[in-house]
Amino acid sequence: MALRKSLLATAILAATVGLTGCGGSSSDNNTVTTPETPAPTTPSNKAPTITVETASVMEDTLGAEITGITIADDNDDAAALTFTVSDGRFEVVEGKLKLKATNALNFEQEADQKVSLTVTATDSAGEKVEQAIEVAITDMQPTAGKNLYAFENNGNSSVAYSGQTSRHAAMAEAKSLLGKLTTDVSVEDRNTTLTVAEGFILAQDESFHGSAFTFTEGKGVAQSNLGEISSKKTVAGEGGKIAGSDASPMNKTWNDGTSFVGWNEFGTFDKTPNGLVEYYFDLIKKQVETANSGTKIFAEHNEGSVELTKLYVTPEGLDLAQLIQKHLNGAVSLSQGADDYMDELLFNNPNGNTEITPAQNAEVDADKNYTDMEHKWDEAYGYFGAAINYLEYSDDEIAGKGGRDAFKGGYNDYDGKDGIDLKSEYNFGNSGNAAKRDRGTKSNTNPTDFSAAAQIAFINGRAIINKNVGTNIDQWSSEDQAELKEYRDQALLYWEKSIAATVVHYINDTISHEDGDLKDIASGTYTADQFYAVAKHWSEMKGFALNSQFNPHSPITDEKFKEIHELMGDAPTLTAAGVDAYITNLEKARDIIAEAYKFDADNVTNW
Repeated sequence: MALRKSLLATAILAATVGLTGCGGSSSDNNTVTTPETPAPTTPSNKAPTITVETASVMEDTLGAEITGITIADDNDDAAALTFTVSDGRFEVVEGKLKLKATNALNFEQEADQKVSLTVTATDSAGEKVEQAIEVAITDMQPTAGKNLYAFENNGNSSVAYSGQTSRHAAMAEAKSLLGKLTTDVSVEDRNTTLTVAEGFILAQDESFHGSAFTFTEGKGVAQSNLGEISSKKTVAGEGGKIAGSDASPMNKTWNDGTSFVGWNEFGTFDKTPNGLVEYYFDLIKKQVETANSGTKIFAEHNEGSVELTKLYVTPEGLDLAQLIQKHLNGAVSLSQGADDYMDELLFNNPNGNTEITPAQNAEVDADKNYTDMEHKWDEAYGYFGAAINYLEYSDDEIAGKGGRDAFKGGYNDYDGKDGIDLKSEYNFGNSGNAAKRDRGTKSNTNPTDFSAAAQIAFINGRAIINKNVGTNIDQWSSEDQAELKEYRDQALLYWEKSIAATVVHYINDTISHEDGDLKDIASGTYTADQFYAVAKHWSEMKGFALNSQFNPHSPITDEKFKEIHELMGDAPTLTAAGVDAYITNLEKARDIIAEAYKFDADNVTNW
């Protein structure tokens, strides 16, 4: 590959008396040059050099160094040069081209399995060189404990989190069923559908366990109902896993009527995470009852109105199917993962609590083939929702935006047996949001890689636990204890960042979207589809925005969290008189989020 250098001018000293050397110190004015005593010269400065052999990097490796590249300079140490790299995933540190600490490359995702970029090196004299480089990506085959979430004890798998999968499936199914509540179906079908949807979330019996899934239709999954995934697992309600209902210790008393914030109206229900779910279902019931009585439901704003045939959408602009699912993503999934399995039940004396003994890692359960500590980490991973071969997917495939046929839509039959196993081969919940947000930053100055950063942290943390099977955490080396906490923090941070970025995404969509936005509704001339679009985007924004309070390690303060929700309110403002001020409020909320999570400005705009 030809090296492109800037042209260098050779400095020539004038031979006349009184002139100084270009780039050097002043010469003696009385010096006379002769052929025997030539005029002093200043050595010319040469541009840095970048030598490329075969540049390559291993996929699925955060912050990996790019091999096959040498950077040098005759005048400065290579580490003292300044650099720019055309691809924002890369940087040069101490003369070495590498990926940034929270970026990895994906062999399956990059066109032709390589990345083309340009590195510019500038020395202290301002001389620079630009070098085009093609970085070949080395494919890492799915490897247990490396880029595959798979671990063993005694030659058999030690990974199990079917209960978490069951709750993901229940939440996905409830959303699917609620989306079928329209005026196009019979009263009987509406009543049955609502009952089953509520049962998947709140029922305390197993009557709904045999109900066939609708969210998996056409996907060739191995399990057709909850009973085939796990024994009875309740999502919310008494005995469920929603924050405040679970008996496990948590950092806030969620049922005290004050700890849970972000929503104001609860009707006749308790001001708790569970009470909000019950309130949402009550609103849907009232909508269905109204339709069943033969009364039409209208959204009316600024002398414009449309009939609402989707009964899970209220005239106030609440999409209750979205609100229920997104709230539960935080109140169940993030809460259990961050404020339970990866906190009190994992480490010694978190937050000064000396009454809790962390899960033991000294003995492998003979029947289940895992230690308590291994299982707690697995359960947290299960709530993140990623398939075990998550790193083999491209972001497009997880987002359902193309890719290989075997991976499209966020599922892949990795083991080639009996179709898609929902317990290990399907991407649920926030694992999908992470990839979707990464997908939206590829061409930006500072692309995100939430998906790889979270997944690799989950794998690396579990590998440390697996390595130390036979000893409890207080017997580990200080290095292993510190590394496990670092991986815990990384997994939770990028899990939550994917949620916060999704809130930003839906703030943007609520403000401006071709399918319908706030100003469309405020104009008084709008269609039902435009109204549904605004309700969906706002409800996803609000539902996700409720989540971060359930992570005790969140980068956002309680004060800022409350401010965000005061700006958002409990429903979108849809009137002409108020919409401009409301848009300003949403923009303020977006700014608070961007600052708290240190999001790049281009990413915030493009999400």
